[in-house]
Amino acid sequence: MRLSRLDLESRLAMHRAFWNREPQRHPIAAFRVVPDFFFSRHYRGAEKLLEPGKRISPDMLAVEDFLPDYEEMFRISEELGQDAFWTAEPFTGIPWMEAILGCPVIAGEESFQSLPWMESPDEGGRIVFDPDNPWLRKYLEFTSALVELSRGRFPVGMPIMRGPSDMTGAVLGQTRMVYAMADEPEKMKAFFLGVTDLFLRVLEEQNRLIPPFHGGTALGFYHVWAPGGSVWFQEDLSAIMSPAMYREFLAEPARRICAGKDHTCIHLHPASFFILDELFRIDELKAVEVNKDVGGPSVPEMVPQLRRILEKKNLVLWGDFTLEDLDCMKRNLPKEGLFLHVIAPTPEEAEALLASIRRWD
Repeated sequence: MRLSRLDLESRLAMHRAFWNREPQRHPIAAFRVVPDFFFSRHYRGAEKLLEPGKRISPDMLAVEDFLPDYEEMFRISEELGQDAFWTAEPFTGIPWMEAILGCPVIAGEESFQSLPWMESPDEGGRIVFDPDNPWLRKYLEFTSALVELSRGRFPVGMPIMRGPSDMTGAVLGQTRMVYAMADEPEKMKAFFLGVTDLFLRVLEEQNRLIPPFHGGTALGFYHVWAPGGSVWFQEDLSAIMSPAMYREFLAEPARRICAGKDHTCIHLHPASFFILDELFRIDELKAVEVNKDVGGPSVPEMVPQLRRILEKKNLVLWGDFTLEDLDCMKRNLPKEGLFLHVIAPTPEEAEALLASIRRWD
């Protein structure tokens, strides 16, 4: 089965309609064709690095070793005829912001993790932007190489870059972060803003290297094109906070990240649905991305919260959706303001899922 391809202007128009929450025949569909969720293993350039306990330094990443896999991923997505624009981002297996913040990066069998290194929020003054930071330089080297590889064929964006709570938890350790929020709230507010400002400086440096893609930009990892500036971030550690704590410590960093961008998105796991009301109060935030997590909840179980999101914000859904999941969405969710990023193990399964999405009505 070979699906018809949409022309360029039709794809761009669909994305504009998504952001404007305008009527369309079906939600936009982006696809990532991979065998599993261990994305670090999908790049041959990372094979020699995935040794449990091995400390990783930026000089170990040979950017040119990764490029053939980017080219292959782009080819597969374009042959599928998806609605979205496949987007390249610096190797998403590396915890880039944690590394730039000074955290040691350690390899496992299937992924990479960072280790905390600060003892107290009193050390927050050590979080400064350094243009010669070796991890930053490697991140920008990746970006430049992907821009050159693209030659205008696909956009380049940001990978998973965390958010203020995740960066802070990585640097201080999650337990220390929580206790400090209770014992030294003003210091922690300053700490969250400090890592936020560094996050924004890193993105500013990256954006200098990325040319516009048909007049717009793309949210890396989710492959959502936007007709102007865009940014996304995450707050996975919001799951260990109350709504009041989110409002006190993280609402202002969120507004700072979204400021000046017309197209903004936050990544959310279902475990953090309880902060939705706080997110709805952030006018600068335009979209919420929700994962279908391994182990649940299922799509039918999430429907009430997904409907709430679509009443207030755009919704990006990400995961290994089945045909049954898609049928549930068709029955229960409006398609206006809805974007689907589907993980499929084979091109054939991706084609079947895309065909179902094209028959939304």
